[in-house]
Amino acid sequence: MNLTMRLVCFFTILLLQSVITNMPVKIGQTKTTPFSSQVQLTCLITSATLGGTALFWGIDLIFGNTGGNKVVLLPFLVGLMSFVVSFSVLLLVKKRLARALQSCLLLMPMLLNLALVLGLLSEGKSEFWYTYLFSLLFFFVVSLFSAGILERLKIAPIPPLLQGFPIQLTVLMLIFLSLSFFKGVFFDELF
Repeated sequence: MNLTMRLVCFFTILLLQSVITNMPVKIGQTKTTPFSSQVQLTCLITSATLGGTALFWGIDLIFGNTGGNKVVLLPFLVGLMSFVVSFSVLLLVKKRLARALQSCLLLMPMLLNLALVLGLLSEGKSEFWYTYLFSLLFFFVVSLFSAGILERLKIAPIPPLLQGFPIQLTVLMLIFLSLSFFKGVFFDELF
């Protein structure tokens, strides 16, 4: 997993957290906690992202190289398959998801797949799935960790200068450093 993939995962999580924390509440509607909203949306985004890649991979195996411009065709197919799967997931959970979160569910799997899949397509099939699933697991774990930490930070006395985006970025960088330790232990490289 290279630095570009990690940055896309981090900024997707930051965007997800900012949408969840700034989500309006309608009158008479019970507000779910940001932690439960982020966990629910992270699970949905991860499943839609994985489904979009599996659909893209299946179509690519069935139809193969049809010619044409691969530089344009592959991102288009990855984006289209991600959109189709995320739209299907949205239709299944539309009544239980707030309107602001519905747009996140449509767009974030496409963003993740465009960053993760296109960077890995030059590798072999087994190496692609290993790196892709590892990257998606990284996104899932970091998102759940950051949701839990930010829930606990609501009761902590944080200076006004660090509230909001700076503390979210600090939390993500600390999670990244702690997970980099495990990479150094198991794969003999630090970053």
